[in-house]
Amino acid sequence: MKISTRCPVCNHLGEDGGHLFFKCKAAKQLWYLLGLEPERNQLMRVQSAIGAMEIILNATKQKKMLMIIALWFTWSERNAIREEGKRRCPRLIARSVEQYVKEMGIDTAMTSPTRCSQPGRWVKPPVEVLKLNCDASFLPESKSGSWGVLIRDCDGDVVVAGRGKVKNLLSPFHAEVIACPQAIQLAIDLGIGRIIVETDAQEVVKALTSCTYDDSVVGHLIDETKFLLASNFLSWKCVFISCNRAAHELTALGNLCNEGEEFISSSVPENIAVFVANDLLAE
Repeated sequence: MKISTRCPVCNHLGEDGGHLFFKCKAAKQLWYLLGLEPERNQLMRVQSAIGAMEIILNATKQKKMLMIIALWFTWSERNAIREEGKRRCPRLIARSVEQYVKEMGIDTAMTSPTRCSQPGRWVKPPVEVLKLNCDASFLPESKSGSWGVLIRDCDGDVVVAGRGKVKNLLSPFHAEVIACPQAIQLAIDLGIGRIIVETDAQEVVKALTSCTYDDSVVGHLIDETKFLLASNFLSWKCVFISCNRAAHELTALGNLCNEGEEFISSSVPENIAVFVANDLLAE
């Protein structure tokens, strides 16, 4: 079988690792936009992959992360062009690399995203309106996590509860962003339209009410969630942790599910029912 050595990105004949990652026109533009031109010039002269990795691993933490993620994005972009004909401009890829590194920085510094931690209480929704509370967890050791959602009526009674497990997560923020569309899609599947959505993850609310994360590695999930919210729901807001405690505790049970499994019920386990009852007593 004849294997083509033509670069699918720039059409250069004789593609190899050195060309793709450091010499290709698109790669040059990406590294320049990331402020890594000196590093690229040094790497393009190295004769082996081991030598290149030694240079990268000996760089400062910030530059090391930028270079590693740039290599990954370059490879992914090359395959997307070859297989699907999809091409993004270097400036957009550079923003995605920087955003990914930023999120990785949040991941190494925190075990959970910024939350509304001041005291507060859960409040019943108005008559003929339901309230959805969702939450997520992240286990850094296994890069896995879980999600949980509670939907309650104007009397505070549970209409439906759901939970599940997710693997291959990048950060606590990634887990929260996955939890939101999971919860919203559950409501849509049940034909629920008039609903208030609450979470205690401030960064998620910021992502869904601005363009800050649109070019990030989870941008597609954010776009999907924005669409679902705009099409089906009355309001979306961040609440204090104490207002989201029942969903938070339900989320922990999601880790007991199998990957990809969703446990949906019209009732909740006894230990979660205690938190639901406490919400009503606090009113």
